[in-house]
Order: sequence, then structure tokens, then C-alpha cells
Amino acid sequence: VASRNMNLIQCYVSALYSSAKAGEYHLDDTLDDSSYDLMSMSAGAGAAMTKFKTSVNSIRGYKKGEAETIRRVLDEIEVVSVKRMSEGFNEFNFSVGVFNCLFIAYMFGAYPEHLWLIYLVEGSYFLPRKFLTMWSAQPLNQALYYLDFCWCMNFTAIFIIGLLVFFGLVVQDDGMVSNLAREAFFNALMGVACGSLIGANIVLPFVACLFHDVNTMTGLFIHLMPPMVMYTFMWHAEDIRSTWPEIFHLTYMDKIHYFPESGPFFAPGSGLDSVVGNAVVLYLLWWLPYVCFMLLFGIDLPKKFKYDGTPNNPKWDTVFHSTMRQGTCILIGKVFRGRSKRDSLQQMEENNFDLIDFFIYMALHMVAALSSFYVIGYPCFERQEFHLFMLVFVAWLAVTRGASRYTYYTTKMYSRALRKEFAGVLDETKQK
Repeated sequence: VASRNMNLIQCYVSALYSSAKAGEYHLDDTLDDSSYDLMSMSAGAGAAMTKFKTSVNSIRGYKKGEAETIRRVLDEIEVVSVKRMSEGFNEFNFSVGVFNCLFIAYMFGAYPEHLWLIYLVEGSYFLPRKFLTMWSAQPLNQALYYLDFCWCMNFTAIFIIGLLVFFGLVVQDDGMVSNLAREAFFNALMGVACGSLIGANIVLPFVACLFHDVNTMTGLFIHLMPPMVMYTFMWHAEDIRSTWPEIFHLTYMDKIHYFPESGPFFAPGSGLDSVVGNAVVLYLLWWLPYVCFMLLFGIDLPKKFKYDGTPNNPKWDTVFHSTMRQGTCILIGKVFRGRSKRDSLQQMEENNFDLIDFFIYMALHMVAALSSFYVIGYPCFERQEFHLFMLVFVAWLAVTRGASRYTYYTTKMYSRALRKEFAGVLDETKQK
């Protein structure tokens, strides 16, 4: 820009010089000519000076416009920076996040008998902290996200562990929870943790390791920590029982079997003598109430328009609507409904999903969850090496996703924000 400005100035100076030079030649050629017109030469020089002043004013205006553009660019960069800082992107949060990951990894390897306690303590912090963020989310309140399966399973696990701690250490009457109930809960949570939650780690792209972001780390925590804790119970049961005898009996560990005696396939509600039988019951205890809630209230909450076409002024969001907006609506419309992408995009914009979309979504959710009990949960139950491999694999996936996000922050985030801000200016330039 500075080079262009200098060239422009040089151009106009040359024009002025040429005009003046032309006046000199005319004067030299007619020095003895009594008809020489002094007024003509004066007018030429005046015109050149006027052009020069106009050029200088144009350059000043150009510089003012350039300064305004730079100011807008800096303001937009500042907005992005402030947004990231408000989300916790700072040195302290990053340092604490890194240290916590290292601490959990160390305890998992060196003192596996205490990992459940870390899960209980950190879960008691992360879950309420995340809820406060979701409650204040804009433009839609996200508190109903806690009704989703993965959140409910973590609530159940933390509640049961807390109950066992209360009866074992506070009341000092560990007999208040029967061994039959302990075994049933253990079987159910084992199937969910080693099956559904590991599977969720694989397929959900937002399960990532972002050290600075408490919300993202909470999402990682509820998906990765339960399979890690269950690993310690399955393969270090004796260490846990000897260290915490008042809380965990684990006398049933030697007789646990994954499938019912009747075989791997059974009617829901039966096979309660097995891991997968209890896991299926626990899943249905979530699935049925959630479907009822969505049919009665949830499916209409985020819609932008009522059935009569009037504005709805929505306040609440759900995981179903959020997942559909992220592209699932297009997939379901294309594969199952024969719906055009344009119609799906309009539904995503208006949060207007019908009951058929919802039932297809919930059917796919059930198929994925129940399949994970067989495809992932059973090999984890049978082989310690496979269980450990799956933990390392999903941890690698989370780190990779986090690294991709940090790469975006440092290379592409600002350029995309600026292109979005100045999209109109760029389009005008292309048209010209």
C-alpha cells in the first residue's frame, strides 16, 4: 500500500513538473515574441497545482479508509481473543488441565486402587461446574443436556459410589446394601462403561482433550474416566478390596459371567445373572423415560415456530436437537426419508424435527448402545490386554482431536473470523 501511494505521488509530481517544463520551453521559444501570453502559462501551472492538491487529498482519504480497515481488523481479532479468554483459554487453566491429566495417568498406573476416589471427587466438581455453564448458555439453555444417556450413567455411578462410601465410612454399616444389589449395579455399570462409553469416545467428535477448557474436559471426563475406573475394578479387584474393605466387598468377582447361561441373545429384562443382562436393563431404564419426556415436552422446546407459523421464542435445547443440527438430520433425511438436503437444512435452521426423525434417531441410539455391549464390552471383559488397548486408543483419539483444535486456534481461527467479518467487502472486490 505504501508503495502504491508513493507511485501515485510520483505520478502527480511528474505531471506538475511536465506542465512547468512545457511552460519553460514555450517561454524560451518565444522570448523575443511580443505576443507571448503570460496568462496562458500561469493557467497551466495553476491547473497542475490543482491536480496535485486533489491527488494529495485523495491519498489522505485513501489512508483514512485504510486506517479504518486496519482498526476493524484489530477489533475483530480482539473480539475473538476475548471470547477465547472468557472460555478459559489462559495459562492457569491450561497448566491445571495438563497437571490433572498427568496426575490421573500416574494414579491409574501406580495406585489403581485409589482411582475410584479421584473419579468421585473430580466428578463432584466437574458435573456441577459444567451445569452452571450449560444453564447460562446462549441463545438456548443447555441444562437439559444432562438428560442424555452418558450424563445419566455418570450420575448413577457417582451416586452409587457415594452411597457405598456413606454406608461404609460414615454409618459404618456396609450391610445396608446387599451383595445381590452390589453385584447387579456392578454388572450394569461394567457393561455401560466398557461398552457404550468406550463406543461414545470413538464416534463423538467433541470428546477431545483441551487442557484449558473445563467444559470440554468435563465431556472427556464422563466418557473416559468410567472405563478407566472399571478397568481397575476388573483387573485390580483384590487391591481395591484389601485397601477399602468397608466400602467394596467384591466377593462376587470370581463368579461374574458376561452373558446369561441361556446364551448371548435374550429377552430384555431376563438374564439378570449376567453383565450384559443388567446393562440392557439399565439402558432401558434410561431410554423409556427419555422417549416419554421428548414426546411430551422436549421435541417442541427448541422450535423457532409454532405449528400455526407464529414465532415460538424458544429457551431450551436438547441433545437430540443439537445432534440433528450437526448433520445427523441430513444423514437421516438422505438415507431413511428421501428428503432433500435443502429441506433438511431448513429443518436444522428452525429446529423443526418431526416424530419420525426422533424415532429413527432413538432407534439408531439403541442399536449403537446395545451393539457396543457385544462388540466392545465383551472383549474388554475377556481380555485385560484388549481393555487396556481400548483405553489407550480412545485416549489417543481425544488427544488427536485436541491437537487439531489447538492447530486451528493458532493457524486458521483468526483468518476465518476475519473472512467472515469482511465477507461483503471481499465479494464486492471479486465482482469488480
